[in-house]
Amino acid sequence: MALGALVLLVLAQAIAVQAADLKVLSTIGVKSFVEELAPQFERTTGHKLSIKFGTANVLKREIEAGEPFDVAIMTATVADDLIKQGRLVAATRKDVARGGIDLAVRAGLPKPPTGQGNASSLATLAISATCSYPPTASMMAVECFASRTGAV
Repeated sequence: MALGALVLLVLAQAIAVQAADLKVLSTIGVKSFVEELAPQFERTTGHKLSIKFGTANVLKREIEAGEPFDVAIMTATVADDLIKQGRLVAATRKDVARGGIDLAVRAGLPKPPTGQGNASSLATLAISATCSYPPTASMMAVECFASRTGAV
């Protein structure tokens, strides 16, 4: 729950002292986490949260189009780009979570090399070299990887 306390602290520092309704734009990757922390944040600060969830790239386009918001919770790549555009304040940016993507091969397919030797590394590099995807589009990366390994 230390991570939850950090998120509450970051949110509290990013907003005005008076109680207010706050619009939060958040990626769906942390939806359950944000939904769990929201009531605690509201009780602690007196602020009422209005939360909109979406993918990082969709939220980025909405922010670029002028969507009103108070706090954005999104991927580092998108946040950094919005900071460069002057749409987010760099001094308020905090890494609060890390995510991973798991990959598994469908039952019945040949097992890919999984050792720590060169064969596994070379296979991964060869597959990665043929896959092109935006850094925040994790699902596209998994689909590309899977198609190159024959898992789909």
